[in-house]
Amino acid sequence: MIKRCFLSISYLSILSLGSWAQSISGTVVNNSNLPIANALIMLEDNNAIFTKTNSTGNFTIAGTVNSKLFVSALGFETKKGLNITSTTANKITLGVDPIIDLGDVYHISFDHMRPGPSYTETELKKDFPTANGIGFYDGADPTTDRAMIDNKVSVDPNGQSLRIRFPQGQLKTSSSGVDTRLPLAKTFKDNDFDGEDLYLSYWIKFSDNFEFDKCGGKLPSLGGSNKAIPGLSDTENRANGWKGRIMWRNTGSIQFYMELLHDNDNFENDSERFWGKLEKTVGTSNICNNQFTSYLAEPGWHNIELHYKLDRGLKGEGVFEGWVDGGKGYKIIDAEVFGFYRPLGGLYDKLTTNAILISAFLGGSDDYYRPSQDTYAWVDEFRVSRNRINEWSKYSSSGVTGVDKIEDNTNALNVFPNPSNGGVFTKENKSSFTVLNSLGALVLEGNGQRIDLSGIENGLYFLKSEGKSQKIIKQ
Repeated sequence: MIKRCFLSISYLSILSLGSWAQSISGTVVNNSNLPIANALIMLEDNNAIFTKTNSTGNFTIAGTVNSKLFVSALGFETKKGLNITSTTANKITLGVDPIIDLGDVYHISFDHMRPGPSYTETELKKDFPTANGIGFYDGADPTTDRAMIDNKVSVDPNGQSLRIRFPQGQLKTSSSGVDTRLPLAKTFKDNDFDGEDLYLSYWIKFSDNFEFDKCGGKLPSLGGSNKAIPGLSDTENRANGWKGRIMWRNTGSIQFYMELLHDNDNFENDSERFWGKLEKTVGTSNICNNQFTSYLAEPGWHNIELHYKLDRGLKGEGVFEGWVDGGKGYKIIDAEVFGFYRPLGGLYDKLTTNAILISAFLGGSDDYYRPSQDTYAWVDEFRVSRNRINEWSKYSSSGVTGVDKIEDNTNALNVFPNPSNGGVFTKENKSSFTVLNSLGALVLEGNGQRIDLSGIENGLYFLKSEGKSQKIIKQ
């Protein structure tokens, strides 16, 4: 049985009703006509007017029959510009998110979250079972607002991403980027997920003005989250609070390191902890001068995949390795290094990987790290699996790194119905088109608005026409 971690929370919150004389009410359901709790209902032209469905899928929001709604829920498709013909008894049906892979242990898309710069830490804690949302607006101090749900840029056409801001001159989580830890099961304090061998995949894109000449900063990864073990003290339970970090460094290279309870070193030489080859060394005495393979400085979306295999039984099987844009990284940490970690009480067999660390901030304490201007990064589509994910291969048949193979949703192609049960789609223009499968191979080409995949097996495909693209699902 696949363990799913889609959160359902019952609550209703209507904001900024102002002078609205009417309200819209209805129910959000899935394709089986079952209610969807915690679905977001928002006026598309005013993200300050929103609500969430209650436990029976019902909602009420200020608006009129002329209002257009944004409707989405975690694990389900997003509907934008939804026309409402009545102010009462509206029934909105959401299909399953076509991006979701049922083989995943956990999948985080930002499509169900309220877009705009005012998304708060309070909302984050209700949308995910996290303990904190450092960098998310707290509703009082605008300087804390370094996170934005961006509906203009995403790796998934028509989707949303998390935009992270690194303010000019600022360092560390108190004033740079974001830091939150999402448990893979239940809540942050009661995380019963047991992961010994897991893969994490996500997408990241940097702003054109991003300063890769600085020393570096943290990137998302996996780790442990103070799993409560019955009969142990709080000190002993903190033994699982390890982090398998990666960082971007000078010129866009990538380095790993481990944060372990006893603060053990991974290697004596910092250079051994970099992915890729040494391009140039300005000064080996300062890690900020090391220049290795520039994985991330190329424009466009990049896919990062990390693999963590714990060595609980001291069998020499521990692995921490990674890939960038589908290419092999390095076996960057092995069982010997994992063996340094001796949790308190000798509970080595209780180690687990059970949390996603959405941590992206500029570290350090000196001017090597400080940005000269506000810079940004976007992250999207976090997937955790027990098997190799290799999501890059779904978008790029060439495997060339640093190429923006996936267009932002501002360049998406409108297609309907999508998904299609019969395999026949209609696109917005009458021009020529091509259809590629998930490996990038051509399966169909032609002209006109009608795309007929009825004779092709069910699955995910990519439709391209006039420089635009769209994922289409035949089911």
